Amino acid sequence: MKKILLIEDDLVMRTVYQRFLRSNGFEVEVAVDGEEGLAKLARVQPDAVVVDVMMPKLNGIAVVQAIRAQDALRSLPVMVVTNAAVPAFVEQARAAGADHVCDKSKDSPVAVVALLQKLLSVSREPSQAAG
Repeated sequence: MKKILLIEDDLVMRTVYQRFLRSNGFEVEVAVDGEEGLAKLARVQPDAVVVDVMMPKLNGIAVVQAIRAQDALRSLPVMVVTNAAVPAFVEQARAAGADHVCDKSKDSPVAVVALLQKLLSVSREPSQAAG
């Protein structure tokens, strides 16, 4: 079973994504902000991360940058989800190293799960340092 670290501060969205991910066979660990997400990352060792952009303490762009700064995590699939489909946020997320950026207002949770499944099926090989 693939493990997902879901970093989302909004309780409703967190619950919806968590339910859809679990109903599609994923194990889900949650964090309510970027700091908690990064703290859980090493302990949880997820197969992928789904992170919101706008969060307290540490935003999603900073989380993606912190993940990509670690050699052992460079191949970890990271999906950014946001309600703020501002082109600048999308470009920042991509520049930070996000594998995919979803707009919560356009991409349903079903679509997010499908995209995540696709990301995991074509994800890059883990680096030797990760193993």
